[in-house]
Amino acid sequence: MNATFRIRHRFERRVLLFRGLIFLFLFLLFIRLVNLQWVQHEGLLLQAEQNRISIVPLLPTRGEIVDHDGRGLAVNHVSYQIQLIPERVADMKQTLRRLTHWLHWDAARLHEVKQRIAHSRPDHPVLLDDQLPWRQVAPIAARLHELAGVDVQAGTHRYYPYGALTSHLVGYLSMAGPEDVRKGILPMEKVGRAGAEKVFESELHGRLGNQREEVDARGRRVGVLQRQPPVMGKQLRLSLDVDLQRAASKALGHRTGAVVVMDVHTGEVLVLLSKPGFNTNLFITGLEAKQWKKWLNNPHRPLLDRATQASYPPGSTFKPLVALAGLRDQAPIIAHGTTCRGYIELADRKLRCWKKIGHGHVDLHKAIVQSCDVYFYELGDELGIKQLRAEAELWGFGKPTGIALSPEAKGLAPGQSWSFRRSRTWFRGQTMISAIGQGSVNATPIQMARFTAAIANGGLLLHPQLKAGATPEVDRKIDVDAKNLDRVRKAMHGVVTEIHGTAHAHLWRLPWDMAGKTGTAQVVSMPQDGSESNSSDKHKDHAWFIGYAPYKAPQIAVAVLVEHGGHGGSAAAPVAAAIVRTLAQKEKQG
Repeated sequence: MNATFRIRHRFERRVLLFRGLIFLFLFLLFIRLVNLQWVQHEGLLLQAEQNRISIVPLLPTRGEIVDHDGRGLAVNHVSYQIQLIPERVADMKQTLRRLTHWLHWDAARLHEVKQRIAHSRPDHPVLLDDQLPWRQVAPIAARLHELAGVDVQAGTHRYYPYGALTSHLVGYLSMAGPEDVRKGILPMEKVGRAGAEKVFESELHGRLGNQREEVDARGRRVGVLQRQPPVMGKQLRLSLDVDLQRAASKALGHRTGAVVVMDVHTGEVLVLLSKPGFNTNLFITGLEAKQWKKWLNNPHRPLLDRATQASYPPGSTFKPLVALAGLRDQAPIIAHGTTCRGYIELADRKLRCWKKIGHGHVDLHKAIVQSCDVYFYELGDELGIKQLRAEAELWGFGKPTGIALSPEAKGLAPGQSWSFRRSRTWFRGQTMISAIGQGSVNATPIQMARFTAAIANGGLLLHPQLKAGATPEVDRKIDVDAKNLDRVRKAMHGVVTEIHGTAHAHLWRLPWDMAGKTGTAQVVSMPQDGSESNSSDKHKDHAWFIGYAPYKAPQIAVAVLVEHGGHGGSAAAPVAAAIVRTLAQKEKQG
């Protein structure tokens, strides 16, 4: 009996324990359900949606760049591109093999695509190919149901109608790099790398959109659920006038050089030409290393923007500034003039004038009109290097103009040379050479154009503007006596209108009356015996011309540089003439 009782008691305890375990299990299950239904509901719902819904970024259309009159400088052409999201591709090898067949990739291109995929995030779209016509992508678009992770997108690609003519100003695009990606740019997007494309990137780029797509278990698109369209970038209207740019380029021909034209009242840049240029359209399809090396090794350096990045001795175009310094300082030679015998003696050497037989008696007006070196040797000697440097810096030399394009060369004002700053050793002859725009003096074409504009507008040193209609910015109002400025202007007018003026032969019949100054900057020093220096092209003098027009009611300032062009009057002045004729004709036509 006792044995039976004990067995029953053990059985009841086991049943009770079993019931307790069942209750505990049900309690834990209830807690789990509560957790799933209430606590983790939002997260699990989002995870489920992500498994079913794919969010695909939509690239914005880049804003176009147009010139002052609305003509396209950087435009968009409709095309198609192939994208791939790596984590959705079941068989990458097979997928790339099929794409290679349809897109006709060679081994090098296939390797590049594989590298691009390897260095991209698996959940981000990778651009495999772009600028494709519909006939080429149609076979792929028809088989997207077989190509998980692959998509065909309609879009645009950049095209530069004027190519090399506007290459340095407009610039070009390239694929986003690691630094761009860190800023939120997708690896498949393109960003500005030079010129206006780079400077105004934030305005041109636009804003990404996105598309919510329903996908199946293999990542293939089933349908589009929601679409937030991208925002197109803003149109950028530059101050550049393509007609003037083309006229300058045609007049410059195959020679190496630069041309800058500025509005004397607003600072708007109407022409910014550097030759040779380069074909910016080659960057759109992915520049080949061979082509890049070809440009880099070209002795004419087509990638260099000579208008803003290169500085040269300004030669005699610097003389109006020295004249203004002499007038400000009331130098003795200004009142009495001097006699030019073709040279001036300095210790045991002779500093020669360009005119071997000399100019005879010379006053300030004649010295500018006929570009007498001896006069300015003596004027520079009377002023001294510190006064020359102060005047040059006042008119903006020796530092960048602040034009938005970068990098910009700052040039070199007289006495800013390394040797002068370090040792304070400066010789009298160096000052005299500086007074004719040689020696340590260097300036960029954009600096020379701004200086000329300041002479024309009464002493306003303007900030060069690339945008049309931009608010004029005055860097400084130069304290210059109006009578002194008028004397220099009249002399510059005489350079063009007087029979012995150095630019008279090429500029006196223009539709607009013009004032200017020619310059011939030596590349190698002049022999002391007065004989001609080496006549090879690389040793020929640089040719300069600066000027403004019309003379009585100035509108534009021009600076022309022809590398190794010889004489400013014959090589550079005709380029300015072509620009003035073109602009006058445009105004006549309304």
